Amino acid sequence: MKPVRDITEHLDPPAALAKIPVVQPVRIDPATAHLVNQVFAKLQGIFPAWRQAWPDDHALRSAKREWIAGFVQAGINSDTQLAWGFQGARRSRKDFVPSVGVFVEWCKPSAADMGLPCESDAWHQALLGQYAHAAVRIAAEATSTFDLRTAKQGDKALRQRFERNYAIVMRRAQTGQPLEGRIAKGIGHDSARPREQVQLEYSHREAERLVELQGIARNALAARHQLLGLLRVRSHDDD
Repeated sequence: MKPVRDITEHLDPPAALAKIPVVQPVRIDPATAHLVNQVFAKLQGIFPAWRQAWPDDHALRSAKREWIAGFVQAGINSDTQLAWGFQGARRSRKDFVPSVGVFVEWCKPSAADMGLPCESDAWHQALLGQYAHAAVRIAAEATSTFDLRTAKQGDKALRQRFERNYAIVMRRAQTGQPLEGRIAKGIGHDSARPREQVQLEYSHREAERLVELQGIARNALAARHQLLGLLRVRSHDDD
């Protein structure tokens, strides 16, 4: 066994620490904070044993902060998504409140839940030019109907392009947005990335667009005061 000195003499602690990624704080917009307040009010009605999770105001405020962060990270920002979440909550037939991760999954309906073809069926329809749903047509047009109709079923690169576009259209359906609309082309190897990542990034871009359109303050201090106001927490700066 080597002496400890031989192992550590070549170590560079500052350089090692510099390689550790810094976790960026989650940006929270007032609309998301308002959604969480609505969610908690409804969850208290759906789950009779909610006090087991939130026995006092301090626990409730802490939980709201965690749920807000979970909603922002997962791109949950619309009434349509919440409606799916509440539907899942009622179907669970449980007395106890779920974790934010479980509720977030309930907010993401599958293609079948929304009456859309699964990815495999949508791909075959796109190749044939016969669409059972408008979502398939929109994704096919964004991909190139000519390329699809002249392609072979095993064209992996083209299928990845189509699935990316279909994932974006599905995301629109999940969030209650119009299905029609321009779909930006992928950058670099975007088409090869997981569908969930594409959907999440699309949701984040939409959230940024809505924040800009609504003129919501992006200043960190202003956002903090807005959030504290929504959660009814007094800021130490106001003392």
